[in-house]
Amino acid sequence: MSRGTSANAVGALNRSHWGDFMFTRSSSTEPQPLRNPDAIPSRPPPQPVRPRAMEAGLKSVIGNDLKIIGQGLKIISQGTLQVDGEIDGDVGGAEVIVGEAGKVTGTVAAARVIVRGTVSGVIRGGAVTLQSSSHVEGDIHHMSLAIEQGAHFHGHSRRAADAAALTAELDV
Repeated sequence: MSRGTSANAVGALNRSHWGDFMFTRSSSTEPQPLRNPDAIPSRPPPQPVRPRAMEAGLKSVIGNDLKIIGQGLKIISQGTLQVDGEIDGDVGGAEVIVGEAGKVTGTVAAARVIVRGTVSGVIRGGAVTLQSSSHVEGDIHHMSLAIEQGAHFHGHSRRAADAAALTAELDV
């Protein structure tokens, strides 16, 4: 048998006279149509990404070992923001909690504000709660306000005409 392929050798595994194996194309395999290189495979449309902060139970925490200072500083969370450290600037979120060791010097704006620590500045919230360990110096603009016995509050309390005006300042 020669090194080339003969008509009856097509599609079979052939052995040359030197003992080498040659593979040839099988005639029984049907040719496959060529893919269009310009065609883009169809994919489902992308789904909107849901921020993790909006999921239940997740919150951002400014730890008690942090002190954040900045001119014109704004810290805005899409979910709950808990401040256990010290912030010299404005904070906002869906919910802002100022912990017992927390201190904010600036505006606090959220749909719900809970103060256990110290706030020196304006508070804007739909529902504002000053717990017994809180110290607040500044005005509070709110839809509802709860002040526990033992809380320190020095400022003015103003009920807002509508909730939209409360969070407009920080674009929460």
